[in-house]
Amino acid sequence: MNIFKVAVSALILTSTSVLAANNFHMGAKVAGTYNMFWNTDVTIGASSFGIDAAGFDEEMGDANVKVKGLEKAGGMGVDFGLTFMLSITNNFALAPELLFSYRTRSTDLTFSAGDEGKTTSTYYDNGYSYSYSYEYEDDDESMGLNDIELKQWYFEIPVMFRFTTDAGVFLGAGPVISLNMDTEGKASIVSMDIDDYTTTFIMGIAADLGYTLTIKDNQKLDLSLRFQMGLTSIVSDEIEIPYEEFEAKIDGTKIADPKDMIISFGIGYWFL
Repeated sequence: MNIFKVAVSALILTSTSVLAANNFHMGAKVAGTYNMFWNTDVTIGASSFGIDAAGFDEEMGDANVKVKGLEKAGGMGVDFGLTFMLSITNNFALAPELLFSYRTRSTDLTFSAGDEGKTTSTYYDNGYSYSYSYEYEDDDESMGLNDIELKQWYFEIPVMFRFTTDAGVFLGAGPVISLNMDTEGKASIVSMDIDDYTTTFIMGIAADLGYTLTIKDNQKLDLSLRFQMGLTSIVSDEIEIPYEEFEAKIDGTKIADPKDMIISFGIGYWFL
């Protein structure tokens, strides 16, 4: 008997013994979510940035412009799918999930010069080079508002390591893999399709706090609060923004690196 047959036989025997010992459970889960971002600092480096809308008459040359409001982005969503649990000991289990996640976020972005808004210009006269810098002191010098709205569908696989106390309270933590299935979104003033700049795969981590209720005949119900944080950006590597209203020429560089931050309350029913 070769090694492959031995491995397959061992897997079948192990699976059979696990199911026979009632160590494997399956259920369904639904959760309401509130979706936000973290790592939201954005500064645009632009060239030939005309900012007449901000109250200045001259061209700025090279400039750094702050983008505010991404930290306030938020919206409701829902998770639903199947949950599994493989008991390793009486109190410790491996609990993976297969979930479909719908997320929404919206906010108003404000563009301003800020204390980092600075330009350096160079000119030549009779063969000599001269340069000067100008820094904007008014942090609230608005350059316009941009409404953005983002709607996304993800397929997620959380793999939770779960510890349950004898009283029914459980703690869980583990990695989360998210696959972006569909993104719809617009940035109004910039007139760009946000979905063109979102990533396909996201890695994150999650932590659970919950309680298991026994209903009857060993049927159980989970109530849980989950905090989930993305570790990789939802934005692709390069973004090119045609910001014609302010004559900005912004080349294809990553100007933002926002990551997911999600709070959810879930109900799970174990039917197997």
